Amino acid sequence: MKVVALISGGKDSCYNMMQCVAAGHQIVALANLRPAENEKDELDSYMYQTVGHQAIDLYAEAMDLPLYRRTIVGTSLDIGREYSECDGDEVEDLYHLLKLVKEKEGVEGVSVGAILSDYQRIRVENVCKRLNLQPLAYLWRRNQEDLLREMISSNIQAMIIKVAAFGLDPDKHLGKTLDQMEVYLKQLSTQYGVHVCGEGGEYETFTLDCPLFKKKIVIDSSEAVIHSADAFAPVGYLRFLKMHVADKPNNSSASTTVTDSCPCLNYVGNITEFVEDNEQKQTPQVQIASDLCRDTLWDYKRFCPLRTKHGYQWICGISGSSVHSERSSIQDQTKQVFTLLQGEVEARGFELNDMVLVHLYVKSMSDFCAINSLYQSYFDVNPPARVCVEAPLPDGELLQIDCLLYKCEITGDDTSSQQKQVMHVQSISHWAPANIGPYSQSIKVGEAIFCAGQIALMPCTMQLVQGGVRTEARLSFSHVEKVLDAMNTGLTLSHVLLANCYVTNKKNIGLVQKIWDKKLKEQSSKDEDYGEAERKCGPLVIAVVPHLPRGAEVELHVIAACDDPRQRKSSHMTKELTLGNIEYEVLESSSAASATISLSLSLPPSPDTPLNTEDIVKDLSGSFNEALHKLDENLSPLCFRAFYKQSSTAARLLLSGFVQSMKQSLDDSSSAVSLVPVEDLPFSRTLHITCWLSK
Repeated sequence: MKVVALISGGKDSCYNMMQCVAAGHQIVALANLRPAENEKDELDSYMYQTVGHQAIDLYAEAMDLPLYRRTIVGTSLDIGREYSECDGDEVEDLYHLLKLVKEKEGVEGVSVGAILSDYQRIRVENVCKRLNLQPLAYLWRRNQEDLLREMISSNIQAMIIKVAAFGLDPDKHLGKTLDQMEVYLKQLSTQYGVHVCGEGGEYETFTLDCPLFKKKIVIDSSEAVIHSADAFAPVGYLRFLKMHVADKPNNSSASTTVTDSCPCLNYVGNITEFVEDNEQKQTPQVQIASDLCRDTLWDYKRFCPLRTKHGYQWICGISGSSVHSERSSIQDQTKQVFTLLQGEVEARGFELNDMVLVHLYVKSMSDFCAINSLYQSYFDVNPPARVCVEAPLPDGELLQIDCLLYKCEITGDDTSSQQKQVMHVQSISHWAPANIGPYSQSIKVGEAIFCAGQIALMPCTMQLVQGGVRTEARLSFSHVEKVLDAMNTGLTLSHVLLANCYVTNKKNIGLVQKIWDKKLKEQSSKDEDYGEAERKCGPLVIAVVPHLPRGAEVELHVIAACDDPRQRKSSHMTKELTLGNIEYEVLESSSAASATISLSLSLPPSPDTPLNTEDIVKDLSGSFNEALHKLDENLSPLCFRAFYKQSSTAARLLLSGFVQSMKQSLDDSSSAVSLVPVEDLPFSRTLHITCWLSK
């Protein structure tokens, strides 16, 4: 696409341009925000680097590209976690600048050098969304040591023009190049936590040459300005006095190759060590009429709990139906579903923007685009996290939705920790898939993190990775882990309380489970090296569904907790039945603020004797109550998610009995129930029920 590059003159904006070119985009213009002529060199800006602004015109000459500049007239007014259009804010200067470039150059994307600042990313994405431009932030959340090494290896010649950190001295380090400073910066990072790429404001740079430059910039003279003579961390910068551009050898640029391999796969591991099994997925041979499904399952659509004291509310079983019209389209049903959903939401004192998590089940993934186009019209800023899979819904039902809502009910000093925090990254990067559509990567409430389902998209292209199910599983698991770490530094898959993994082929269940176990074992091995206790992670609940978005073979969805997994309380039990067995696992967060119960029933596929469904239901209910009593008494079940084999009559009968038993044994309005028909479950499982609990 045609791209305008936001430039400050520094290494990051320059290297991101190189990444854009390597990805096949065309840089057609440069854009820069500068201080007014009589202003000081360094503005008190949360958004923009202005040191070195005197040489930006030469930047354009060196690249032989048009440069659009605008004077910064706004200030930092809206400095909250989120941003909305605000007259007089410096962000609006960026809006007007990019609006002009789009009108003049017809650009479609914006190159952004952000590495770690959510503050900057959120504001750039806000502007880009208003202008229908795609932000390209290929450096976003990259390992900074790797980035610095790549920049130097890619022939970026950049000098330090500002220092502001312990260990950096204006007299010693101003004017030094990146390759001269690399080793020392790494030492400072190890000793004092200095960001190697200067993301904490430790230093700023100006690029003199790079492979994209047709000419190089030469600084003839400059002067050091001491901004703060602090004894421990003096702040100083260079003011350029005289500079010019000069021809490069042979008047040519070096290769713009930036990395030997795509950074998107850095955390996937060795993806060529296995030979893929190309056997095709078998379509289930047993089909069950929808009327049987309706008759044997209890009407769960009215089973929505009361709001918890902490402000949670589940709404389940909202579905479209063509009962009254055989020609009901997916558009009609989607509108019907949201009309019903909105009514339920408002009846309970919420709004749609109070949603934190949505499960969307569709009868045919071919309807996904049509559903999505209508779905996004109901959400704007910070939409809920979402999981979307195809499920064998009853005839006439084209989609089904359940959702979790949250509105803070806590007053006093603890309010801020319970406010909803949203991660909705819309920039294309090498980090994790951009959520350009109507859902966020994750939402945090208190200690709980609700993640969107992740499939194995290559973040830099937003296309499904090639390499088969092994590669897909590793990459999708990696995406989830990156989202968790971005949401709360240090979080890994071992912080997961509840994990649902959807696959499209039963043959891949064992493989996906092994990859999951290996990821957890890697973390456990690190803990053992330090003599730490074992981390306790929730079980991986795997279900086989017909299709996933984009033709993916694996999708992972998790709910995690910002707690200490080593201090969690857990329990496991297997109860043998006359035919089959019941198994449960219990996991409570170290703070006892949330917990999960996993309850599964395994039965032989063709039992020789008739099933005593009444006894099995009693055993299921008894096992759940036994598991419940192992948890903190202040925890309450909020939602049961029951995966059952769509082809099994026994599964539906048993599930119907279990739900009614739970309704009787628990408070009638204490828990929501989401019933999810699937093609298959691991081993000989007929049902797998998960329950999330909170205070």
